[in-house]
Amino acid sequence: QDITESVGIDKIDVLINNAGVFDPSNTHSTQGYDMTWAVNVMAPFVLTRRLLPLILKSKDDCPRIITTSSVSQSSTLPSNMEELFQKSGKKRNAHQAYSDSKLGDRMFTVELAKVLKGTKIKCLTMDPGTVNTKMLLAGWGPCGIDVDDANNTYKLATEYGKKQESGSYHFGWGSSSDVKSEERLKKMWDLLEQHTSCTYGDL
Repeated sequence: QDITESVGIDKIDVLINNAGVFDPSNTHSTQGYDMTWAVNVMAPFVLTRRLLPLILKSKDDCPRIITTSSVSQSSTLPSNMEELFQKSGKKRNAHQAYSDSKLGDRMFTVELAKVLKGTKIKCLTMDPGTVNTKMLLAGWGPCGIDVDDANNTYKLATEYGKKQESGSYHFGWGSSSDVKSEERLKKMWDLLEQHTSCTYGDL
């Protein structure tokens, strides 16, 4: 659906894709996709495209699209990425599903930066820090900092972010050959377009 009218604003300076899940129950979305992959990767892919007209209208000298990844990201996605989009498939290990989704978010950011090259929009991603959110407590226990002390997202949304290279990852470990592979990046992007019926090709 076209949500640009329903949000009630005429421009967006900074879009932060931060909503995410860690799902120990291994449920599926209404469409049948793994819930973690659907919420953490497919949803921001669609939402960003739907809101892109408002970001392009920004008068800011450096509008940004910030997508939350994680230091827990996988080192690589499955060799057959179709597995991530299998409908009503077998249950996955919750931690692996989460880690794959966070690498997916990083790969989305890298490819999105290429798609939006030529605009003034910067696409950035980061580890938000090990923060005692509801998600962290559910998956790993109280091993992080207080929510009030977390400011990595804020940094990318303010002056620090304006100085960074589009497509870059910040504030945490993350080494993946997939991020550097044109073939792997394009494969995931093509699958996202196919399974969401959402395209960026008309920009």
